[in-house]
Amino acid sequence: MDIITVDKQKDAESPLGDTTLSAQAFYQHDPLFVLLKDTLHLKDIWIIAGVMLLPGGVFLSGWFSWISKEHFWTSGDTFSILLQVFVLFPLLFFIYLLIPASIASFFNTLKTNGVISEHRSDQAGAVTYENFVQQLTAWIDRGWWTAVTLLVLACYVCFRLLLIDSGSASLIPYWFRVIGIIMYLPVMYVVCLSMMRLLLTLVFTSWLFSLLKVQIKPLHPDGSGGLGALGRILWISIIIMLWDALLLGAALLSNNMYWFSPLEMILIGTIYVTLTPSLLIGWLGFPHWIMVRARDEALRPLADEFQKALMQATLSINEDTSSIQTNTDRLLEIKRCYDLVYSTFPTWPLKINAASRLVVTALLPAVFPLFLPLITSLLSLGSHALGLP
Repeated sequence: MDIITVDKQKDAESPLGDTTLSAQAFYQHDPLFVLLKDTLHLKDIWIIAGVMLLPGGVFLSGWFSWISKEHFWTSGDTFSILLQVFVLFPLLFFIYLLIPASIASFFNTLKTNGVISEHRSDQAGAVTYENFVQQLTAWIDRGWWTAVTLLVLACYVCFRLLLIDSGSASLIPYWFRVIGIIMYLPVMYVVCLSMMRLLLTLVFTSWLFSLLKVQIKPLHPDGSGGLGALGRILWISIIIMLWDALLLGAALLSNNMYWFSPLEMILIGTIYVTLTPSLLIGWLGFPHWIMVRARDEALRPLADEFQKALMQATLSINEDTSSIQTNTDRLLEIKRCYDLVYSTFPTWPLKINAASRLVVTALLPAVFPLFLPLITSLLSLGSHALGLP
């Protein structure tokens, strides 16, 4: 199934102007994405199949040609490679292909739902939603993000080939290790640009909610006051962090430490530990604060009116019974209205059950090391049963 692309269209009647985003607006300076989708017009299924077949063919050819004959490749190494080739690589590229369309759909949905309103009076300047959209696309689709990524990859290749692999005592031939590094370069490229796009989207979303008024719709069908579109971006962010943790798990399962140096494993673990809570706080905590603020603004007139009615009821305590009854009924109706608004106003961008699943998914990799010895033991038993090294 291809990723949905939102085309640009005129929207003269919208108070926010012609600000409909397209997926293409976020990857025009990404040569790999342009090559795959705009030049070759490849379907997502073929891209993901190629991601599995190319590195899988390289590693399996090495296995059948000489690795299995040398008896230094363990069951843990085999499981680690299979996990990366057939799970982690395609999952990463699926996320990479999904992100531009998801960003465009997210902001277009906010606009369609009427969540974004006029400029906040307490904010300096006169930045409009049109200006915001221009800055959003300009920042995410800057060419120097690609340039910086390519520079980082070049430094990584020099680091591996000149400082680690050149003096390594690994039984794996140097030429095969070079091919393995080349296989990882597209993966690293995709990881860098995907995380950059997600982090910039988070920053600009927080800025948007601080810049413009947010109109929460208590009875919106998405159950999140019109902010339900945040759920898709949040799930993508958590899945890419889960991917990072599974990559670290694949490295820990491998007995042949050629695939990942200790420094790389520390870096992968640091990314998971630092970015996972940051993404959860950014995508859940800040919108929660915005939604609570919107609810409080809706409740404030009712609280003020209740206070006035309470003062009147206090002053009329010595009057006739009918006046006391009238004031009491007014207080009760205001209180009922207040409770109704309070109970129907959503304060989280996800429903409780979805948020619970999200948190569990984000924290699940943290317990993975506890099961690592068990997994290793099961792999060893299976390899011995099949007569493998």
